[in-house]
Amino acid sequence: MSKILISGCGITFSGERPTWSKVLRIAGYDITDLSGPAISNQLILNQLLQELHCNKYDHVVCQLTSFGKLDVQLNDHNAWLKDNDSLRNFSYKGFWPSSHSTEQKVKQDFQKYLYSPKLEEQDTILKLLLLQRLCKESNTRLHIIQGYDLAWTDPLIDKLDFDKSFNIYGWYKDSEHYASHDHSGKNTVPSKDFQIKLAKFIAEKYLKDVKTKLERFDG
Repeated sequence: MSKILISGCGITFSGERPTWSKVLRIAGYDITDLSGPAISNQLILNQLLQELHCNKYDHVVCQLTSFGKLDVQLNDHNAWLKDNDSLRNFSYKGFWPSSHSTEQKVKQDFQKYLYSPKLEEQDTILKLLLLQRLCKESNTRLHIIQGYDLAWTDPLIDKLDFDKSFNIYGWYKDSEHYASHDHSGKNTVPSKDFQIKLAKFIAEKYLKDVKTKLERFDG
């Protein structure tokens, strides 16, 4: 059985909500899931790169999230920021995935004075290039999927082999499934029916064996 390593944001994270990664695991796929709720591309890519230096996989699925997110390493001096956030009041592996939240002044100041979009894009592309090289050297099949529409400006993006015109959330919003989307708590995780559709798409396009494992989700 193929060993599959995945990472992404809440679109992929198999936590409270049903996601495509949970569907594939239920169907019997051997998955190591490093995705997390609301995490940034920095943490998504760091976890994949670190894991690939420790273990061998047949497939890597990297689900990119939107730009502008921020993961904050928690300590005794900043934990109160997480605890007092009305929406992003949870932690993940010692980090606060504060995402795009700007309800607190410290986050407002960061977005206004300190956030550097160009550096974030460069950091994302360079880590993706390293991920692509590591996968090539280890004969691992890499599949990069945009969770949201990303406005790439750096020409280095052309050195990465993935479909830049496709993003999961855009497909979701254009589908019939978006009509039943759960908007509570500003949720952006696609619905269960769409996640099943997405799991079949990923299995068929990248893993090449959709019919053998996912038939239980038909109907």
